[in-house]
Amino acid sequence: MNRRTGDPTPTDIVQHMMSSAASIRKQMPRFILRILPVEVASCASEEEISNAIKPLVARHFPTEARTPKKFAVLYEAHATTGIDGMAIINSVVMTVPEPHKVDHDNPDKTIIIQVVKTICLVGVVEKYKEHLKYNLRQLTSPEP
Repeated sequence: MNRRTGDPTPTDIVQHMMSSAASIRKQMPRFILRILPVEVASCASEEEISNAIKPLVARHFPTEARTPKKFAVLYEAHATTGIDGMAIINSVVMTVPEPHKVDHDNPDKTIIIQVVKTICLVGVVEKYKEHLKYNLRQLTSPEP
């Protein structure tokens, strides 16, 4: 996306889509199952990912925050071998500044790391579990 000042971020767009889908409970897109925002793309190495997500972490987890955020890190790898997922997760956790804490049970925000072959895609989302892992089909299905 080409962004200008004041334009919504990919995260803002996807958050709005998920919130509206959850509120109307109507299947909107026919061929989209899951939508995840990508704010940073880099090579799939621990050092490259750590350097690439620093501005993203600074935006979503400021050090001068009045209330610390609880966060979780979700790592998924597709069509790749030789990349240590725990090393990448630990690298991302070490990048987030001190007042914020890891909480996998009830996070405020989730950092999603998707590795596809040699590319790493990173995004930060809110209400990941409440929005059923951003799965549109589950989110818009009628409640049992």
